[in-house]
Amino acid sequence: MAKLNRETGPVPEKVPYHRVLLSSKRRILRGLLAFLLLIGGMYFFVIVFSLIGSEIDKRIFGRVNPAGGGTDYTPIFMASNFLAIAMLIPWSMLLQRWLYGIKGSILHSVRSIFRLEVFGRALLLILPVWTVCMVFFNWYAPYTITEWSIADLLVYFAVSLLIVPLQSAGEEYGFRGLVFRIASSWVRNARASLVVGIVVSSVLFAAIHLSTDLWFNLYYIVIGVSLALMTWRTGGLEYAIVLHAINNALNFVLVTVLRTDPMADVAQAAEAGGSEIVFLPITVLVFLTIIVWLLTRRSGPELTPENSLLRKTE
Repeated sequence: MAKLNRETGPVPEKVPYHRVLLSSKRRILRGLLAFLLLIGGMYFFVIVFSLIGSEIDKRIFGRVNPAGGGTDYTPIFMASNFLAIAMLIPWSMLLQRWLYGIKGSILHSVRSIFRLEVFGRALLLILPVWTVCMVFFNWYAPYTITEWSIADLLVYFAVSLLIVPLQSAGEEYGFRGLVFRIASSWVRNARASLVVGIVVSSVLFAAIHLSTDLWFNLYYIVIGVSLALMTWRTGGLEYAIVLHAINNALNFVLVTVLRTDPMADVAQAAEAGGSEIVFLPITVLVFLTIIVWLLTRRSGPELTPENSLLRKTE
């Protein structure tokens, strides 16, 4: 492996989001190392945060959550796990800077900032469409009613709105950001680069969910492909983050509304085979991806600006 660049290098000019790490060398071994560090770091954060959450549950609330060998899906257990995944945001930026010498902020978008105007447009498009989708999805999906205390419901609701979106963003920075870029950098042809980046990032994204159900794995792959295409077409992670965050947050908010058992719901959905359940969100994902493509059909994907500056970090 070549000597790692310890300083933030220049951002390539006039390239789409996924081609930022392209260089004269493919650096496949470095990319595989980055994947191992990304996923290994994710599980490390999950273990550490789960243990912390388990201790809080046990010592302060006198409860045993799944991390501690029990069965209660407590709000603290939920919050600790989702905060762990949110750590992928700084971890992905650190890996890109350390292994590729490119500043971490370029993971936001080709402009190296989180574009609030793009975020706003994404919210206006996706929120109403996905809300209707989730209503019908939960109408037909199997669920189990369970007992929740008012305190747990309120904390669960707050976690759903405040922390779950951070967890969703963490996965996007890791997989539609870092993994998408690294895999795309292995191929010099523009079209082949895009295909390789989408395939590798989507398969890895499905794999980390550890589902044994064929239909749910198809669903995760479609999510990966759709969000990667949106990221490419818009030049940043805003659309992917909005869709992922709305999907996850609404799912958990509906747990408080319906007072269901999320662990039992997952098991029942898997036993049902998933086919009738997942094709609704898959169809909506395809629809939204087409809309985003049409909105950018004249301008094309946004590119990195010209005259990108070389910056060094201490």
